[in-house]
Amino acid sequence: MKKVLIISSVLAGLTFSSCKKSLDEIPKDFFSPENSFTNKAQFESGLANIYLRVRTDMYPASDAKENYDLMGIDADFADVVGGDVAIPMFNWNTLNADNGIASKWWNRFYQWIFQANTIIDRADAPQAKWTSEAEKNAVVAEAKFLRAFAYHFLGNMYGGVPLVLHETSTPKFHYVRTTQDSVYLHCKTDLEFASLHMPM
Repeated sequence: MKKVLIISSVLAGLTFSSCKKSLDEIPKDFFSPENSFTNKAQFESGLANIYLRVRTDMYPASDAKENYDLMGIDADFADVVGGDVAIPMFNWNTLNADNGIASKWWNRFYQWIFQANTIIDRADAPQAKWTSEAEKNAVVAEAKFLRAFAYHFLGNMYGGVPLVLHETSTPKFHYVRTTQDSVYLHCKTDLEFASLHMPM
């Protein structure tokens, strides 16, 4: 019985002492949301990733009808009808909420927007170190250009869409569709900032 009491006491002590220690990890040798976007090189890496997505999403590596659903197809594919695979030339009225192509491009554009918003918002975070205001504005301008590029396509394809202008850090389910005019006006605002601050 005495042994049981001693073992119980030791285990209780270990349990209570371990609860006092913080379980928060402090990453020292890899990037995380907490230690990313602290200098120009990291922001430029974020921009490069958006460009990679644009190139991968919009410029296919193979000449197949599945890869031309947004940019359009030549006459040799004009009569190809493959369900959700490709939209026949001049038949965009088949693009609706049940169409896989609509879902694919919606998700792609909002991924570009999410990444651009992250760069824009984190440029003003306390951990971001800039050598000058001009350096910061140049990075933000490029992110705003890319955000406008995505919203331009969203406005053309869907009309009014939700305007998401800040980094999404928690789940959100109550997005509200704005008008097509509002989408284009916001593109104009982003592009005006970009034209002032992007390096020539």
